[in-house]
This record gives sequence, structure tokens and C-alpha cells, in this order.
Amino acid sequence: MTSLAEISVETKPTMRLSVIIPVYNQEKELPSLLKRLKQALISTSLNYELIIVNDGSCDNTLEILQKERQLDGDVQIISYPKNKGKGYAVKKGIMHARGNIVLFVDGDLEISPDAIKDYVNELRSCDLVIASKSHPLSKVNAPESRKFLSKAFNLYVRITTGIKLRDTQSGLKAGDGNALRMIFSIIHTNRYAFDVELLAIASALNMSITELPIEITLNHRLKFDDIAKMFIDVIAISYKLRINLWYHKQLKLMLKEQEKYHDNKTRQS
Repeated sequence: MTSLAEISVETKPTMRLSVIIPVYNQEKELPSLLKRLKQALISTSLNYELIIVNDGSCDNTLEILQKERQLDGDVQIISYPKNKGKGYAVKKGIMHARGNIVLFVDGDLEISPDAIKDYVNELRSCDLVIASKSHPLSKVNAPESRKFLSKAFNLYVRITTGIKLRDTQSGLKAGDGNALRMIFSIIHTNRYAFDVELLAIASALNMSITELPIEITLNHRLKFDDIAKMFIDVIAISYKLRINLWYHKQLKLMLKEQEKYHDNKTRQS
């Protein structure tokens, strides 16, 4: 099985930390979101870029972001006219990111950004840090129906994929920038189950993953169609992970291409 140490992607011109925020129709929440995020990022004492992905908003979200970009050179905007899903938005942001640490967090203010510093610091001892509602120190404010659905989905993911994590879906994750750019280059899931695909590929890479506590308030209800699509997407991910080993094959192809690149570069020097 491919290991993280065997994957060495060509590094972009880097800064220390890239933070990706997907947003959709959030003109009312944006000022508060940006203020809290910047306070959390300043606390890390790292130079950073804040990449906000406007996922086809039809309100004034883009106009607010453009004004923010004029005021703050650390803010980058990616925008497109049609809503394509959270997974698609996060992938666009990560493939654009330059940081050697990459973190993404939901833009709906359900998750407190105050823990960002702890997540970045934890990466000194692991490859990937993910938020977990099931962590004993987590503070979760949610209807009982939403808690039940979360536990049921996690059990389903464990059974179908073999991923032994207590929570795959909380929207705060951080990891090595090169590894995440490589992983997202082969992710196909555009909506909510993209987190499962991320962790499936990370497991194929034998990455070390740490679950940390989260402070979260879950207000948004998931639609039945979204839930059904998540369950179907997990079946497809499980097939590619456990049956035809598609992720392993893609990672091996990447490794071969990188070896060819480095061999050519050595000959030319």
C-alpha cells in the first residue's frame, strides 16, 4: 500500500497556512464570519491566506467578498455562477492554495473557529487533524434527530468503508498542504460525502489521523435527497477503496509520474 512518505508532490510557492472557506448565500453572516476567522488566524502567529469560495451564491455574497478583497490582501476569492456543492467548493480552494499547511472550515458559523490554533499545532505529530463531534471534550448543540442521524451515518461509513473514525463529517479539517492537494486531485464527490472520500484516500496513504474536539451548533436541516445521495456516494467510495482499489491505483500512477519528473530533472541538471 502506498504511504505518505512515498508521495512527494512538487511544492507550490508556499506560505505557512492556507484556510479555505466555502460559502453559499451568506451575505448576512459574512461580516461576523470574517471577523472571527481573522482573529483566530492572527492567534496562530503564522502568515496566512484566506481563500473564500463563493459556491454560486445568488444574493450579495460576491459583492461583499469583493469589497473585503480590496481591503485585505490576505483574502483570495474564487467564484462561479452555479452552485456545485460543498465538496466541489473545497476542492477548488485547496487546489488553489499555496500553504504548506491547509485547513478548511464550514462558512456557516456552526463551527467555532477558535480552535484553529490547536488544530495547526497538532499537525506537528500527525498528518491530518479532523474535528469530531464524538470526542469527549466536544460541545455539540443539536436536535436529537440530527445527533441520531450523525451516529447512524458514521456506523454506515464504518461498515461500508472500514474507516475507523468516530466522525467523518464535521467541517473542520487540517493537514499537510502537499498531501491534501494530491488527495483532492483525485476526489470526485462534489457534495456532503466528500469528507468520506478524503478519509478513504488518506487511509490508502496510511496517513496518521487525529480527532480533536469541536464546538458546534447544528441548525441546518439536511434534506432527504441530500441524505440519500450521501448514502449512495459512500457505496461508490467503498467500491473504489475496497473492491477495485481505484484509489491505490491512482496513487501509484502519481508516484510513477513524479519519479519520471524527478529523473528528467536530474538528467537536465
